[in-house]
Amino acid sequence: MELELADEDEPVEYKIGEAFFHISLKRAQMLLQKDQESIDSEINGLQGEIDQCQQEMKDLKVALYAKFGKQINLD
Repeated sequence: MELELADEDEPVEYKIGEAFFHISLKRAQMLLQKDQESIDSEINGLQGEIDQCQQEMKDLKVALYAKFGKQINLD
């Protein structure tokens, strides 16, 4: 990561919302790690929802094919 190559004495610009703030390198790395963990957690939650929806769609397909046979095309 480019931030790891930065000079520790120089403040770095960190974007929060629409504004950039000058903060220390150590603080920026900590905030980035925290934000990354938050995003990873959100992605995992959304992936769980996707998996649940896909399973529900498969179950509905099975039920519809059982009821209507080859009279419908769900693919």
